[in-house]
Amino acid sequence: MADTVLNITHLSKSFGDLEVLKDINVVIHKGEVISIIGPSGSGKSTFLRCINLLERPNHGVIVYNGDIVTDEGYDVRQLHKEIGMVFQRFNLFPHKTVLENIMLAPVKLKMGNKAEIEEEAMALLRKVGLESKKNEMPRNLSGGQQQRVAIARALAMNPKVLLFDEPTSALDPELVGEVLQVMQTLASEGMTMVVVTHEMGFAREVSDHLIFMEEGFIVEEGNPKEIFAHPKQERTRQFLSSVL
Repeated sequence: MADTVLNITHLSKSFGDLEVLKDINVVIHKGEVISIIGPSGSGKSTFLRCINLLERPNHGVIVYNGDIVTDEGYDVRQLHKEIGMVFQRFNLFPHKTVLENIMLAPVKLKMGNKAEIEEEAMALLRKVGLESKKNEMPRNLSGGQQQRVAIARALAMNPKVLLFDEPTSALDPELVGEVLQVMQTLASEGMTMVVVTHEMGFAREVSDHLIFMEEGFIVEEGNPKEIFAHPKQERTRQFLSSVL
């Protein structure tokens, strides 16, 4: 399809003798929100890290916008510019202000003059509702605010795809909503997103496509509302009954 952004075929990944991903095949289209759910240890985060080659798969092919990025010689730095990632832990630089955190990579990569980059960074802070916190240090922010800054920092690279690795799992329950709201806004604006999540409401209501993984396999995938209402696989049914 013309709007295919990522085409992942026969992907596998092992750490020593432990096979974490087993023959994963996924197609991701422009503007699509894919949620990945499943028990701990099922390979969800490893799959996410393989997508932008933070982890090198042992086998399989990843095609991004027509380029085979798993080929030797592909410039991984270019991939990291276009496929951003938001981690479970916020990974903000503790010695830099909120604004400096967001501006750091664009300045380093010369993505414009400093005034232009600062203007864009302020626009991103407005988007995530933290304009007033621009001069704060990360330690003075709540977990939810830090995660929103991390999202703004990822957006500062103008990515084509955003990967989210359990972005709310390190947050107190009352802070989860503010992060999900930002993600929902990004989804409504057409950002292509792949989200590893435990937030079943987000997976069901915001996602276009749902993937359930266990033991390195994709057990079931399809329309989120259909899977939540009528899972085809018994293991999917058991998992959903335990988390809903």
